[in-house]
Formats: sequence, structure tokens, C-alpha cells
Amino acid sequence: MSSKNISKNLAGVKPGTLHAGIDLGLEENVAVVIDEQARQLARIRFKNDREGYDQFKNRIEDLCQSKPAPQVIVAMEPTNMLWKLLANYLEEEGISYQLVNAYTVKKHREGDQIDRSKDDRRDAFTIADLSRTGKFTQTQLQHGTYAELREYIALYYRLRRQVCREKQYIWNSVGQLFPELGRVFKGYSGQTVRAMLKTCAAASQIRLLSEAEFIQQVRTGFDGYRLYTSRLRQVFQLAKTSVGLTQGTQGLQLALTLHTDTLTMLQLQQQQLLAAIETCFLSLLEASFLLSVKSIGLLSGATFLAEIGDPKRFRNASQLVKLAGIQPTPNRSGKKQRSATPMSHQGRPRLRAMLYLICLRLIQDDQRFSALFQQLQHRKANPLTKMQALGVLMNKLLHILWALMKQQTNYDPLYQPSAALIS
Repeated sequence: MSSKNISKNLAGVKPGTLHAGIDLGLEENVAVVIDEQARQLARIRFKNDREGYDQFKNRIEDLCQSKPAPQVIVAMEPTNMLWKLLANYLEEEGISYQLVNAYTVKKHREGDQIDRSKDDRRDAFTIADLSRTGKFTQTQLQHGTYAELREYIALYYRLRRQVCREKQYIWNSVGQLFPELGRVFKGYSGQTVRAMLKTCAAASQIRLLSEAEFIQQVRTGFDGYRLYTSRLRQVFQLAKTSVGLTQGTQGLQLALTLHTDTLTMLQLQQQQLLAAIETCFLSLLEASFLLSVKSIGLLSGATFLAEIGDPKRFRNASQLVKLAGIQPTPNRSGKKQRSATPMSHQGRPRLRAMLYLICLRLIQDDQRFSALFQQLQHRKANPLTKMQALGVLMNKLLHILWALMKQQTNYDPLYQPSAALIS
């Protein structure tokens, strides 16, 4: 964290403030309260329920009165869902809280403890000390529609990972039962091929049936509008010379049936979730301004707002750049330098990936971005590689999106920046 950010954080802390660092646990939390000189005043254990939270609040209020101190700032790591529960309680009670980076806590503790000792009390003290020295973030709980959108997007990407995993399971099972099936069906998303995968996918079993029996068995698992019998006849002929396994086929067939059913269910859930995301995203004021950029679709725009939350939380576009982790970060020691323009990669990876994909589309769709991309690579002074140029475009895109939301205006692809912005 830069000294400038630390100074800003400390500027909002009143003299004499106490700092309570909390090491969150599933059953019990450990809090250590320190003063401005890092003297430990109390150690508090409390449970993750209303009674435990009330006990913690009463103890820190008693400390404030006995010192006396203007306030207590609570600090914790956002490492699991428990921080949200406690943060929500603290907001309801009007108690200030801060979040500290888990990696910073680890390195700070190891720097203080040469033997790398670790326990709940040490972690809680380290968190409190980071709060005391201003090494915390400004991250807070999201509220309203932004909170809903964030949960929707997180659920969508979890579902997408599960869909990819189920597709891999299906591909692996088919590769053992009937590896030549891809010659007839390009993919496994159609209703006909799914009905076959659920009922009779093993080439060794197909060979034991007549063509009519095979088609009839597939029909029992079909729930679409039209069964492609011509392709099933090709499959039947192909099964005669298939090198698919002949042993363990029943277990593989059952696995294929279960994974196919799971995939169908997950894809239906995805459709329901996308409808909820669309409704939630379009209800936000910023949605229309983001969608005015041709290369930004509904999902990418919703992902952007879900990652940054309410744009009013940020003072300028540079804060968004740091949130995405795409700002150039020096990495040199003496005469050694890792890269000419290393990217931080310390921000939110989903936001960074989304910006990268949008920039790839903008290079194809937007003449202004395409020209800048080429100029950055071929300029005489300090020409950039393709990936470095894409990093510049990602940075520029964030500034444009920030301006659109700030000024509440639509994107104008014909706008030409000054030469100073391009060079």
C-alpha cells in the first residue's frame, strides 16, 4: 500500500481511537483491542450469533468509556462469509469497521514472528495493528440492487464452472463407451444425442440390438420435437466397428445418464439466473450507459457493475484501475527489472478478464480502439507488445466507462481524443 493511501486512511481516524482486530472462526471469534501505542487492552472471545455480537459490542463500549476513547474501529479479514454477518451487525449498530488484506496479515505476522508462530491471538493482534497503522482497504458491504447483482453474478459463474465440469465428465464417459460418436454429432447439446447418451451410449450394447430396437430405446428418453433417426442409423452402423470398451459399460452408462441429467438441470438454472440478472441489471441507472458501448453485452455489463458495486464509492477512474489490478507496477531491484510495464494483477480477476475480452471485441468493432491498438505497437518511441497494448486499452476502457457513468451519457464511437491522449 502506498504512503499516500495510508495517509488518507489515517486522516479519517480520530486521536485516541482504539482498534479491535478480529480473527474470525466458524464457532468462535477472537478479538484483540489495542490503543494508539499498540498496547493490548483486552482480548475478547465471542460466538457467531446475536448474543456473541452483543457481548463484543458491550465490551468495546466499556473500553471506550474507561479509557476514554472517541471510538473503536473494528478490523477483520474478508476471508469467508462470516465477515459479512459481522459487518452487517456493525453497520446496524453504527460501529465503524475496516477490512485488511489476508496476504498482508500473513506477511506482517511473519515479519513480527521470526519463528512464524501462528494462533488466533497473534492474528487478531496483527489485524488490529494494521488498522492502527492505516493499512486497510475502503471496501464495505454492498447495498440494495448492487448487492443483489453481485450475488447473482457470483452464482452465475459458479453454475458455469459446474456446467463445464459436467460437460467434461460426459466427454470422458463417451470417449470410453463410443469414441467415434463425434463423427455423427458435433456436440452433445442436441435433444437426440442427449436421449441416446441417457439410454444407450455404449457401442458394445448397441451392437446387441437391431436398428429398430436401438432407435426405439433412444426414443424412450427423448422429450424434444423431432428425433433425428437418420443420424441414429449412422450411429448404429458406426457402432459395429467401434473400439469402445466392452467391460464396465453399465457403470459408465449410469454415470453418463446422471451427468446428462445434471447438465440439463444446470442449464435450465442458468437460463433462470440470466433472466434474473437481466432484470436486476437493467433496473440500475448505469446499465444504459454501459450498453451504449457496442462491444458490451448484458452479461459483461452486469459483471462490471457487480464487481465495482456502486460507482459513487469511487472518487476517480484510477481507483477502478487499481481495483481491476491493471495498473503498471514497478518490479525492479538495482539493475534488474522484471518487465518494462508489469501489470499488478492484484485486483479482481473476474473484472480484469471481462475488460480483456471487451477490448478484444472493441479492436474488431471500434475503429478508434483499433487505431490506438496499432499505434501503440508501431510508434517510434517505446513500442509495445500486443499484450502490453491490450493492457493500455483495458486501462483506457475503464476511464471511458467511468466517464460514461459519471457524466450519465452514452458512448460516442466518433469521438476523437486529442493527440496527447494517444501518444
